[in-house]
Amino acid sequence: MIVPGFAGIEDPPSQQAAMRGFPPIQIFLIALAFGVLAFPLARLTGGGEVVMSANPESAAAAETPAYVRVRFAHPPQSVRLMQSGRDLLAGVDLSASPAETEAGIRISPDGDELQLDAEWPEGTPDTALTIEIEPDGRETREQTRWSTGSTLSELLLFQW
Repeated sequence: MIVPGFAGIEDPPSQQAAMRGFPPIQIFLIALAFGVLAFPLARLTGGGEVVMSANPESAAAAETPAYVRVRFAHPPQSVRLMQSGRDLLAGVDLSASPAETEAGIRISPDGDELQLDAEWPEGTPDTALTIEIEPDGRETREQTRWSTGSTLSELLLFQW
């Protein structure tokens, strides 16, 4: 159809003629495609079965045998290395360096905090004390701390 006043220009097609397809069917097809993809994606991205320990406290409390060595330049009067209220160096002979003992330690994946307390006789210069822990089946870790005066009190974090 020719519009008066405009030579050679036709009316745009009507709105209904420009639409193709039936919208409810298109929505159904899109929903069907998402449904078909949802099942394999859920299986691929879903977590597997989570196996929980029947008694988590006993699993966390399992002890690992370990060698604990203490190295020092000046012999201390006393050294305590505490884990959960237990002294890992109980009964160790501090007359010579390195002093070594075997103890059971608890190893957690987040790391283990050990409280180190040491005392030296008055007049001992500032000195270094190294704690080396070698758990069975794991790498050896060591940390060195310096005393100030005749005492040393530090919180050590060991991670395996």
